[in-house]
Amino acid sequence: MAARDESLDLIHESIILFSRNARVRANNMYDELSFVAYTMLSYVGTFPQPTASDLAERYGLEKSTVSRQLSQLEEDGMLRRVSHPSRPRTKLLELTDTGRDRLARVRQHQRKGLRERLGRWPDEDVETFGRLLRRFVTELD
Repeated sequence: MAARDESLDLIHESIILFSRNARVRANNMYDELSFVAYTMLSYVGTFPQPTASDLAERYGLEKSTVSRQLSQLEEDGMLRRVSHPSRPRTKLLELTDTGRDRLARVRQHQRKGLRERLGRWPDEDVETFGRLLRRFVTELD
């Protein structure tokens, strides 16, 4: 059991270090978008025509918080709200060309950084790390 505890302590310390470093690098990581703005753009870019309620539910946020963030992204020209075809009061979210370009630029920058950090790792290790990290994160939900 002691070996497992040591491994768990190592994981915990690594998560703390990762979190701290992510906060420090946040402005550089997201092309000067806030973490929340990037997260919302990414979600809208990944899932076809989600609603504000979908975002609030996915990230455990209040609808009013999501609405304010979406309004800012809309004002900045990165997304738009369109009417749902069968529920006129429901608005669907879509990226604009500006939003798609910004999201693509951020993702390209992130991939570049990860390539640099993981450049010496064998492809198999990168694949394993990605798979295990995804498993870890999704099991937290």
